[in-house]
Amino acid sequence: MATNLLSAAQCKNAKSSGNSVRKLPDGDGLYLWIYLDGRKYWRMRYWQAGKEKCLSLGVYPIVSLSDARKKRDELRKQLQADLDPSAERKAANLRKKLAAENSFEAVAREWYGKQLHTWVPHHASDIKRRLENNIFPSIGKRPIDEIEATELLQTLRKIEDRGAYDLAHRVSQVCGQVFRYGIATGRCTRNLSTDLRGALTPHKKQHQAAVRQEDCQSFYERLADMTKPVISKHVSPCNC
Repeated sequence: MATNLLSAAQCKNAKSSGNSVRKLPDGDGLYLWIYLDGRKYWRMRYWQAGKEKCLSLGVYPIVSLSDARKKRDELRKQLQADLDPSAERKAANLRKKLAAENSFEAVAREWYGKQLHTWVPHHASDIKRRLENNIFPSIGKRPIDEIEATELLQTLRKIEDRGAYDLAHRVSQVCGQVFRYGIATGRCTRNLSTDLRGALTPHKKQHQAAVRQEDCQSFYERLADMTKPVISKHVSPCNC
């Protein structure tokens, strides 16, 4: 059980002394290190396989005394389970790094970059805007292989709530292409957009009005006028 030798006042008022780092113990391996320039850091000393190790627990006062004690107690639980807190922290950081690299947004932007040269500029702009405005804020940071169909549906429902039913379908199609790219590159195993077939509100397709028979003559006359070549008055007629 931790001894808890320090008080909040001691941590606040402690100063460095001599020409070296001052180390104030709080018990069970927790120390407050005070540097010559006044900076203060929490450190946890422990032994693993007969070797002494030291782990940083944060900067004081951002990490308070009570926060540092909680972190110490969590690390001691790992030691009791024969786990190395330093190795566990490295593994956790690696998992976070991989999760960030394999987030839906990261995979979508990678897919976007692969497709960009095949699109005309306005289409590329539409795709990017649909993702950034409608998808990334909700599930962009989520690892792509951890997203559930209900999460994607909830995100698309927000678009439908605006009455943009056609856009919801278009965004779903874009997400489907991202998931297919994720499957191909080994980042996920399912295309969630296929799981949502029939779940989105159908949208009506708008067709151009047909030209009535009695209007055909005037339509073709206007079309002919529009397609006539324009000859500038300032250009001399060709004598060839």
